[in-house]
Amino acid sequence: MKKIMIIISSLVLILLTVIPEKTYATTISSAPYDTYTVGPEGNLVLTQTAYEPAGLLVFNDILNNPQDMYIKDDLLYVADTGNKRIVRIHMDGNFEVLVSNLLEPTGIHVDENNQIYVADRSAKKIYIYDETLTLIREIDRPLEPIFGLNSPFIPTKVSSGPRGVIYVVGEGSVSGVMQFNQYGEFLGYLATNPTQTSLYRQILEFFNQNLAPITPVSPDNLTVDAKGSVYTTSKTSNMPLKKFNIASRIVLSPAHFGETTPNSVFINDFGNIYSITEKGIIHEYDTNGNLLFVFGKENQQSEVLGLFSKAVDIVVDSNNNLIVLDAGRGQIQILERSEFTALVHEGLKSLNQGIYNVAEWERVLRMNSVFALANSVIARTYYRTGDYKTAMFYYEIANDKLGYSDAFWQVRNQFLQNYLGVFLSIGIVLVIAYYVLKQFDKKYQIYDPIRKTSARLDEFKIYRELKLGLQVFRHPLNTFHYIKHQKKASVKSALILYALYVILNILTVLLTAFLFNDTNLDNYNVLSSFVSSLGLLMLFVFANYLIASLFNGEGWFKDVFIATAYALMPYILFSVPLIILSHAFTLNEVFIFQALLFLRDAWVIILILLMVLEVHNYSVGELIKNILLTIFTMAVIVAIMLLIYLLVNQMFDYFMSIIKEVWIRVTS
Repeated sequence: MKKIMIIISSLVLILLTVIPEKTYATTISSAPYDTYTVGPEGNLVLTQTAYEPAGLLVFNDILNNPQDMYIKDDLLYVADTGNKRIVRIHMDGNFEVLVSNLLEPTGIHVDENNQIYVADRSAKKIYIYDETLTLIREIDRPLEPIFGLNSPFIPTKVSSGPRGVIYVVGEGSVSGVMQFNQYGEFLGYLATNPTQTSLYRQILEFFNQNLAPITPVSPDNLTVDAKGSVYTTSKTSNMPLKKFNIASRIVLSPAHFGETTPNSVFINDFGNIYSITEKGIIHEYDTNGNLLFVFGKENQQSEVLGLFSKAVDIVVDSNNNLIVLDAGRGQIQILERSEFTALVHEGLKSLNQGIYNVAEWERVLRMNSVFALANSVIARTYYRTGDYKTAMFYYEIANDKLGYSDAFWQVRNQFLQNYLGVFLSIGIVLVIAYYVLKQFDKKYQIYDPIRKTSARLDEFKIYRELKLGLQVFRHPLNTFHYIKHQKKASVKSALILYALYVILNILTVLLTAFLFNDTNLDNYNVLSSFVSSLGLLMLFVFANYLIASLFNGEGWFKDVFIATAYALMPYILFSVPLIILSHAFTLNEVFIFQALLFLRDAWVIILILLMVLEVHNYSVGELIKNILLTIFTMAVIVAIMLLIYLLVNQMFDYFMSIIKEVWIRVTS
């Protein structure tokens, strides 16, 4: 028994040390914030500073609560809301007042013909001025029936797109973005936010309960790209930043990191997407919505370059530097693009033109080896050139499972083309050899040494007990009967099976192929996995015996403990073959792999049910009752243990605070 426990302990210690620890280099920057990008496992990792605070844009006037900004030809058009005017600011600080005597301008836009669009919230109008600042059109509340009799018209943001279409975001406009033609005629709504229905509401609706309709959240801000796609920001927990096509369908919703939602969005000249939150958290994505950088920090009381009191808008100049409008301080800050970001941008420009320049992206990797987009682009390049093994390497670093699967399919296809005939020949030879040797054994007993060895092994009790586990596949009820009534299994053999289960559980996580492994190995803790998997089994054994002892169960704790271990045999025997198969399958066979996993786990559950049925001598009805109560008891025990943990933790903190207080009084 001691030898077995020593072997099990050694295996666990080995597992605790087999996971290589991945480290990522941190960078030093003068910026008051850290910059993150997407790492190998799809999580955020530190990277080089993308943009450094370069200073404030200085001009000879004061902005009062500005709410919107637009850039054209490196000229900034600002809705100076508090001063009730529209101003234009040159990058050298020259300041011009373009339109004054407005009520509450909160939105500004300039089209390709230099026409200026102003959304005046208090006036409830859209004003359009030509290049000479002559008012050429006003858009009031639409009179068309499709607008809606009770729909409010309180414009807050405005933009224009191809074919002269005008897009307006309105306060309380739950139907989405309002569209007008160049003559101010209402065309309809676009980019309506989807609604989410809770499970509770779905149940009530199923039973025909009359409920108030769910009202969509109205968009907060928008921008329109050169192709007419509309990007909106909304105060929604799900998809706060969305891209809609001209058919008003969501075609892109980049991942957002942070507690606050973005309140502004901007698209640069090669399709990168920028967003900023009120607290100054900036996201930059490529044209496909892949996160490049996220950085920023919550505003502080003191004025620090790179931090904002109330960021309301972000634009990008011709040098791809960021310009941020801070309404809280009435300031415009400039964040200068770093050398690293410039390299990434050059690579993206080439990529948008269909040029896969490995040299550009390798320079990026030399500065940051875990930059996901660089690894993905290099992988695609090698895939296009037919170097599929190298492509797999880079796809795995980029955590691109779809690309990895395609590359692996090509590698597997080449392997099968080269060696399928060899494997078929070996298989035929083995089949023929099996039947030939079988005939030889009948005549000359060539397998006698094997049979004698097996017979000698049968003399050892532990061997017989473990071999009993194989019978559970053919005669599960008989096996559990032997365990309970004939004592053909012991605690020792059960401990070995439990140890094998836990070890295989850990190995499944560590060794399953990349395509089918959803565990983040950087955060995986072998010890916690060991404790949780074994703890769950012991919790089931204890809870099941407890319920059985209360409801006419005939099995003892020892019987349940041993029989449960033998019910784990499908997991123990089939986990290693499934690990091997995971390295042979692509995502095209994901259904087969998941079906095999399901069959393995379902088999274990069925054996556990049969075990309870046989060990406690239950009927089917009693079995169902026992299982339900067992699950409930397990939940209650977990809740009690959690409560005890919280109470002990609070008591510990309380006594530690008393000790610290006493120590301070004694030493002072």
